[in-house]
Amino acid sequence: MIAAAIYTIRHLAFWLVTVFLWFISLPMRHALAFAHPPHSWSRVTEEELKGFEQVHFKSHDGLALSGWFWPGTNHAALILVHGLGSSGAEMIVHGKLLAEKGFGVLLLDLRAHGYSDGDTSTYGLQEADDVTGAVDFLLERDEIDSDKIGALGISLGAQAVLRGALKENRVRALVLEGLGPSVLEDHGGKPNSLVHWINYPFNWLYYHFYYFMIGGKDKGVLDVIGEIAPRPILFIANNTKDVYFCRLFYQAANEPKELWEPPNGQHGAALAQNPQEYVKRVNEFFEKALLGETSEV
Repeated sequence: MIAAAIYTIRHLAFWLVTVFLWFISLPMRHALAFAHPPHSWSRVTEEELKGFEQVHFKSHDGLALSGWFWPGTNHAALILVHGLGSSGAEMIVHGKLLAEKGFGVLLLDLRAHGYSDGDTSTYGLQEADDVTGAVDFLLERDEIDSDKIGALGISLGAQAVLRGALKENRVRALVLEGLGPSVLEDHGGKPNSLVHWINYPFNWLYYHFYYFMIGGKDKGVLDVIGEIAPRPILFIANNTKDVYFCRLFYQAANEPKELWEPPNGQHGAALAQNPQEYVKRVNEFFEKALLGETSEV
């Protein structure tokens, strides 16, 4: 009986150590992904990009950036920003659907992605300079009205759009899909349940390793989201985790603001799973914010 008890304790200890090591590896693997993301060479074909011009410009901190541009017909332009490990070309479906509504569209390759320079992604902190560089590019186009520039970002792209808009007020309207936390404080304060208390030390470890890997810590989303007003924000939350955080961010944001929670979705896939409603909501949001009108769709 004693031998059996010893065996059980050893077996339990083994699994506890295994689970602990797996958890502490998460922040390392995630932070390393941000520190050295792969340059994604798009699976999108030239035929799919037909009509879009490949363009090149500089970020505000001097990196050479790339993107794909469609001039549009209504003198308004939208900067579309992809998630981690993706590229501007991968936003082509979003781009075409919005181009059909008359918008100019710039599909931006963030630093360390696509054809842009750089080897480090910082979850929106330095990517803010990529978004402001994209704004500068649009301001040089005669067909674009400087008062009619909006931006849509997914996941990492949502952070980049938010941080870029904080630096550049000519981003007049923001669609933030799958916007996640950037600091531990974005989780909503002290843990208020047993599960949150259990997760807290792992979250603490993750964020501090992440701050180390990207070379610093900036203000969290909850600290800065209120500064966007009076420019409007549309939050899109497409799964349980996104809903939790976007509700926190929505509450912290000032008017005008909207929150859309498509049912049964996956992170960053709202368009694929709700195409008609997605286009309707996003188009109407940008038409109202940038053109002062509402679509009859």
